[in-house]
Amino acid sequence: MKLGVYSITYRGVWYQGPALDIYSLLRLARQQGWEGVELDTERPHAAPMDLGADDRRRLRDLAGELQMPISAVSPNCDLSSPIPGQREAMICYVRECIRLAQDLGAPICKIFAAWRGITIHDGLATYDLTYGHDPYPYWSGSARREFVVDCLRELTKVAEDHGIILAMQNHGPDVVNNYRDVLSLIEDVGSPVLKGCMDINIEDEPESADRAREMVRDCGDLIVHSHLNGEFQRDADGRVILAAAGYFDERFWGRQVAYPAYVDALVAADYTGYLDWEFCHPALEHGRPAGIDYVHNQTQMALEYMRSLRDAARLKAASQRPDPT
Repeated sequence: MKLGVYSITYRGVWYQGPALDIYSLLRLARQQGWEGVELDTERPHAAPMDLGADDRRRLRDLAGELQMPISAVSPNCDLSSPIPGQREAMICYVRECIRLAQDLGAPICKIFAAWRGITIHDGLATYDLTYGHDPYPYWSGSARREFVVDCLRELTKVAEDHGIILAMQNHGPDVVNNYRDVLSLIEDVGSPVLKGCMDINIEDEPESADRAREMVRDCGDLIVHSHLNGEFQRDADGRVILAAAGYFDERFWGRQVAYPAYVDALVAADYTGYLDWEFCHPALEHGRPAGIDYVHNQTQMALEYMRSLRDAARLKAASQRPDPT
């Protein structure tokens, strides 16, 4: 299992201050100690319409020079809209992201079924206006799911032609709300290039160590990508731990997340993909918007925390292997 950073962390929408450009981000990731970078495909990062052939070559060359693989290219897409023109626009968007992934040497294009997006006010992002209501109150979830299936059948053909894996994230609300919903879509679409991006902290059921292990067991090798997020702090001994509330806001997953069990299960299952850190919520310090230094600190603690979990899981897995003698 490899540890990476998702560029949404430094896109300049969750903290006060400008975004890092993607070239600087690759260098920062190398300096911080990450093992790969996942690129968000919205401006000012890796929007395909902004990256010409020379930009793509430069970015791929820099990744190689730094030995910092691009783990995934990730469009924020909604394939569930009942409005045909919107679905067609999203198909075009994801097609361009698939081509970008191929050009950058990224094996995965991570997608959503029905991402609602964010809005930005005074330079800072919020989920309040997009998650506070049903965007399509006259369309059932089952009808919108059929739109997603149709889009995926088209997009998997494009991905297969370009040698790219589509990883569907188990991110709600609406069409997909848990890993089982992703597995159901994979079965219905029936393409070998459609896999899962399974995150344990955004599902609609209570978190537990048992559920984390259950998800890894049930998904098997269909898990090809994953994320972590949250808030971290140091205990009295200086060790990094999840913050007491587990997250920034009780409205959004304000709970402890079963990362120890999840990492343990992934390592035991010989998972070789990425677990990518994303800071994707308002950066608040003493209740006020914080700057990039706050995100730097959270990012460094996230890496330290995940390294310690991975090391412990590897030791445990090694101790349980049969003695070859």
